[in-house]
Amino acid sequence: MIIYFELFRTFFKIGLFSFGGGYAILAMINQEVVLKNAWITHSQFMDIVAISQMTPGPIAINAATFIGYQKGGFLGSVISTLGVIFPSLIVMTLITLTYIKLKNQPWFKNIFRKLRLLSLGLIAAAFIMIAGDAFRDLFSVLVFTASFIASWKFKLNPFYLLIGAAVIGIALG
Repeated sequence: MIIYFELFRTFFKIGLFSFGGGYAILAMINQEVVLKNAWITHSQFMDIVAISQMTPGPIAINAATFIGYQKGGFLGSVISTLGVIFPSLIVMTLITLTYIKLKNQPWFKNIFRKLRLLSLGLIAAAFIMIAGDAFRDLFSVLVFTASFIASWKFKLNPFYLLIGAAVIGIALG
């Protein structure tokens, strides 16, 4: 029973204190799940990130579901997923009610500008964390560069980039 409480508490905390969603949340998941609780290794975390990118839905929910399942089976996956969802549900309900009342106030607009900067910083931290493990050789850097250009310049769907990287990984063994 303790593991279920810990899963819920950890993912509730991640959901509550991680702003920006998506990749911005990866740094906090890594901190809580890999470094603090040692529920999975960094290598397993990287695998979960890759799988979470290939499956539909938000990366935080997918990661919570996978990690929860590894630690507590089906019930662990449900509890972890609910843990990461509840803070957003509560906060977004409160923000929506507040936003409706204060959306034209200059100080309120300034808060949202600062939150965007915070999100950018968290995304940069997640990139650096993943890049350190991913850039093992020149070929890895070339795959990254090609993927970046294909996504940014040519707006190629990330799904096709993931499939391409998987095929290259299989071909090179």
